[in-house]
Amino acid sequence: MKLALVGAGSSRLPLMLASVARTAREASIAEIALYDVRPERIGALLPVGKALAAGCGVLPPVRVCESPDEVLEGAGVAILTARPGFEVARARDERTCLDLGVVGQETTGPAGFAFAARSIPVAVGYGRLALARSPGCLVVVFMNPAGMVTQALHWAGIGNVVGVCDSASVAAEAVARRAGFALPEVDLAVAGLNHLSWTLGVRVGDRDLLREAMDDDGFLREVVPWFPPEFVRHRGCIPNEYLLYYYRTNDVLAAMRREPLTRGEVIEREHAALFRCLGDLAARGETGEAVVRYAEYLTRRNDTYLGYARLEAPGGARGPVSSVPEALAVLRASVGGYAEVAMEVLRAMRGGRARRMVLNAPGGDALGLGADDVVEVTCDVGPGGVRPLAGPWRLAPDDARLVTRVKDYERLAIRAIFEGSPALAEDALAAHPLVPSRDVARSLAKALLAGVSPIGGQSSNGPS
Repeated sequence: MKLALVGAGSSRLPLMLASVARTAREASIAEIALYDVRPERIGALLPVGKALAAGCGVLPPVRVCESPDEVLEGAGVAILTARPGFEVARARDERTCLDLGVVGQETTGPAGFAFAARSIPVAVGYGRLALARSPGCLVVVFMNPAGMVTQALHWAGIGNVVGVCDSASVAAEAVARRAGFALPEVDLAVAGLNHLSWTLGVRVGDRDLLREAMDDDGFLREVVPWFPPEFVRHRGCIPNEYLLYYYRTNDVLAAMRREPLTRGEVIEREHAALFRCLGDLAARGETGEAVVRYAEYLTRRNDTYLGYARLEAPGGARGPVSSVPEALAVLRASVGGYAEVAMEVLRAMRGGRARRMVLNAPGGDALGLGADDVVEVTCDVGPGGVRPLAGPWRLAPDDARLVTRVKDYERLAIRAIFEGSPALAEDALAAHPLVPSRDVARSLAKALLAGVSPIGGQSSNGPS
């Protein structure tokens, strides 16, 4: 099978290749095809990716393609990981939101809408091309905001699509690991929307691993350092990290505004330096030094993740990476995330070993939404495809209302993007829980969404 990576110039490419090397034989991956509108980024990252993959398994032949048609021709699976606008657009979106007094985070709230307005037209184009070039191709969505992009592809008539996000199962995996189990060995219950989900249960037989973990303050402080342990215990479930923007809106907004740079502005600077450095090292054939530099970059990025939202200062940062073996060890420990979730989907679907995973797929009726609504829930995954569990998922009343409000916003936002409608865009932003007024929604729509064009050829199954 040919695996196509569209938007392969992502900084996560080395980790993706390592995950593929681990899974290729079981998932029947015979070829990896890469494409990015900035091919120089692939060139900078590929030597690091191959060096890392060599210690993780057998990497199939890798080919860099010159066009979307070439990368998608004959693909069995197409993983979409493009970032239209790149880091510059993210930085602009987040700063615009903060300037207007609203939380500025790339996938959540108004900045998430701006990201979706760039991502959805591109994703729909790639999705339609994948079906034209390879009927039956499975489209896997890495593009953020993953739930909205998956919903848009589903509305556009691309039925063989699933969205993946590693944050959905982080808590369940930690609960399982605490009790000595791997994630595939436990029965997990996660439900909500992308970046708006809750870990409701983790069990092995009659043993309630989540309840056991709830009594461990040290564990809760490590796994969810943005919420007090007593808050998590009171709720009886573990909230996804992105719920901090809803539960602690004022605190987080104040913390963001105290930072000299937004997260997007930091990443923009980091990536400019990273790609310049790795590109130069690739040109000189200095792969070992490139591996060290990439490990330093990834460590720095992980250590500062959501730093403004932590209730306590994190432990001491890791020191400089001093050798290639040390760098490879650091990187092997980091393999996982989105890439590993995608490979687990392929392993279950093509390797014949069914399992339960948390994915984004249509199945909203289990949460009191429409059956056509894409939600982030526990799914059975196997040779027959992805099947969301029927539930019903029992959320706390205020959390259930939040899911309904955010899904209402998502539907309006996607309609606005499909139709290129400024009026619908304003309606969508006004409906979002993080936007305080219609006036602010109007200002955000003008600042963030100028030039949004409608998507042509909308399916009759599209939004209404």
